[in-house]
Amino acid sequence: MKTLILFIFLMFPFLVFASTEQVTGLMGMLNWISDFFSTIFYFFFVYLPSLIGEFFIWLAAYALKMKFYFLYNSLVFAHEVATTFLELIDMSTIINSAISALPQDFRQIASELRFFESLTLVIEAWITRLVYSWF
Repeated sequence: MKTLILFIFLMFPFLVFASTEQVTGLMGMLNWISDFFSTIFYFFFVYLPSLIGEFFIWLAAYALKMKFYFLYNSLVFAHEVATTFLELIDMSTIINSAISALPQDFRQIASELRFFESLTLVIEAWITRLVYSWF
């Protein structure tokens, strides 16, 4: 135990923290009062305003994070609504029933050009855009 105390005193010399200038009497008291009020001034007019500024920066960053969180969740919800709506409509059966009324030549040319698949894709994209604009 004695070696531990000796080791602490050797590693951390407390004399380093002592003031080199010992002012006593009236000047010592006035220096202490000056330091006390300058510390209070520093707290109220330097530290506290910077702390308030850092708080508002944090608040703005958190508000931005929450905005992106809500936008992401609303987009996920709108996507689920759009896919459910497109499954309920089943656009491919509507287009296939419309294709059956066309003559054979037009059906062959349109199927080779993949016109009906592209028409289905465009209509589904339009419906999805419409649902996304609602949310």
